[in-house]
Amino acid sequence: MSLRVIFHVPYPLEHENPKGGAVRPTRMLRAFQQLGEVVVIEGNAAQRKRLMAGVRARVNAGERFDLCYSESSTMPTALTEPHHLPTHPLLDFSFFRFLRGHGIPVGLFYRDIQWRFPMYGQGMDPVRKAAALAMYRYDLAAYARVLDVLFLPSLEMADEFPLPDVEVAALPPGHEVGEVPPVPVSDRLELFYVGGLGPNYRVDEFLRAVHQTAGVRLTLCTRANEWEAVRDRYRPVTGDNLTLVHASAENLAPLFAAAHVGVTATEPQPYWRFAAPLKMYEYLGNGLPQIASAGSLAGDFVRRNQIGWTEPYRSDDFARLLRELSEDPEVVARARQRVLEVRTRHGWLQRAEQVVEVLRSRRG
Repeated sequence: MSLRVIFHVPYPLEHENPKGGAVRPTRMLRAFQQLGEVVVIEGNAAQRKRLMAGVRARVNAGERFDLCYSESSTMPTALTEPHHLPTHPLLDFSFFRFLRGHGIPVGLFYRDIQWRFPMYGQGMDPVRKAAALAMYRYDLAAYARVLDVLFLPSLEMADEFPLPDVEVAALPPGHEVGEVPPVPVSDRLELFYVGGLGPNYRVDEFLRAVHQTAGVRLTLCTRANEWEAVRDRYRPVTGDNLTLVHASAENLAPLFAAAHVGVTATEPQPYWRFAAPLKMYEYLGNGLPQIASAGSLAGDFVRRNQIGWTEPYRSDDFARLLRELSEDPEVVARARQRVLEVRTRHGWLQRAEQVVEVLRSRRG
């Protein structure tokens, strides 16, 4: 009998051209659909309640499901309605409890704990911030009662906040395992950075290294509003070898194809000790070795898997590395070959298979 999965999210999915945080749940859903039959519970509270009632009826009638997999929102579960009021605080958790009562193991991916850091709620009304923090804590308390496994982007994240009394497993992002474009022909070392430039994504030292190094070119892809916010700060390290683009997710393929090396060399703030950036896996999926910062989870991953170079977050160290790579393309070619060997272990399908392996062992 094929796998039968209940897939739950407390918000509407973006099925077409998902962006940012919407990418992961959509990719995980598609991966589960490759493995078997999937019943999807998504939408606003009223829509989820109706879909849950259908599943309850099927389970009560004796239908068998192997597991339930859920992905949390970046907001507290009870505040995911458009009005952000906790009008249905028990809806999702009572459903999980029902499933477990019928021998169906439940695992939830907890995507982020930015709310635990000073960056959270800057500019937010203090009363609303306090209410949101209380609801985040409510989620954690509920998880202890209704989950079999709490999946995290990394086990390092488990050291950053008081965990509910529930089993924890790592479930990093993945990537689409497709054809890798050929190595681009260029007289320079082509670098590619895609991502944010906000307070949590500082790349000053790397841009300074690019600015002072001949034989390299960086394509920097970020949102237009984020670039405008930091333009003045980066102006002194912006030169002819930096190309700025504002491409959306569906238009990134040519940019990946034009690069030799991906960049995850952000300033290693405390958040990056445990956060697993999606772009790290997108570079991997596109066959790109990476330059990462020491003191970050990305840097540890790159070094451990030998898929690039992990350097201290200092412009001099980055500049030295860039000179070495631009002068010896064979070093980049060898790193690329290693990436091609590693990438097949980190696709979205492999992530779904990890969930199945962990949760099936918990089946009652």
